[in-house]
Amino acid sequence: MKYLVLPSLALATYVISALLTIAPSHATSVSTDLDTHSSNLDIHTKCELEAGNLKADYTVTTRRGFTPGNSTEISLLRYNNTVAHQYPQVGITETWTMVRNKLIKPVRYFDKHERAIEYQPGESIHGRVEKDFSFRYQLISNTLLNKMTLERSEGKGCMRIEYLTYQNSKVDMTLAWLPELKLIQQFRVNEKNTTREWSLVSVDDNVNLEAFFESRDKYKATDYADIGDDHTDPFLTNMVNQGFIEAGASGFYDQNGNAIGEGHRH
Repeated sequence: MKYLVLPSLALATYVISALLTIAPSHATSVSTDLDTHSSNLDIHTKCELEAGNLKADYTVTTRRGFTPGNSTEISLLRYNNTVAHQYPQVGITETWTMVRNKLIKPVRYFDKHERAIEYQPGESIHGRVEKDFSFRYQLISNTLLNKMTLERSEGKGCMRIEYLTYQNSKVDMTLAWLPELKLIQQFRVNEKNTTREWSLVSVDDNVNLEAFFESRDKYKATDYADIGDDHTDPFLTNMVNQGFIEAGASGFYDQNGNAIGEGHRH
């Protein structure tokens, strides 16, 4: 079932606390007809099941100074021990699979070409080993969540929202977080002259996730370690020249296919 994200009616109190909390006018509530459970335990268990198998669609907007923002789309898909970030505007999907509960196997899919680049679990890519599954799973790392200050919360069960903040000398962050679903509802980051904002558009727990992942498993795959040995494949040459392979499954692309950073691991 697909749950749309609707604007909250609460507007007034944000003006006073604009630098400390996310605006209630920007806060959203997921409209849903989930079964009502009599106990908190039942609600929590239900949410865990949904959190592990769902599709969440986001809009990511980047603004620099007073320049109108550029927006891109990203879909977060979770299926058992695998998570995917899909960038429909540029035809790229990245997946991360937890192997033996300790190693992460990244794969980058080029959907328009039905090709894939596979990275071995725990492989060092340009000096970095993928270690933080929570960052891929949630678009924000548990490390950063643990550093943030809880300002307030509202709602209950699956729809409980926590409003958190984090500030240091370089960055100002405000987050509306759905803890039971482990989803960002809205996340705003102000850094230097740039503001980047993630906004949840919809959540769907009835999408055919198995078909989504199985279709990509059929792509022609090349191991990352073998790329340098093949100088005859025009696809690989083109992807290397554009920088899509060297980045090593870094994540977050804009509508033009440009990397927009590593997100927030802190």
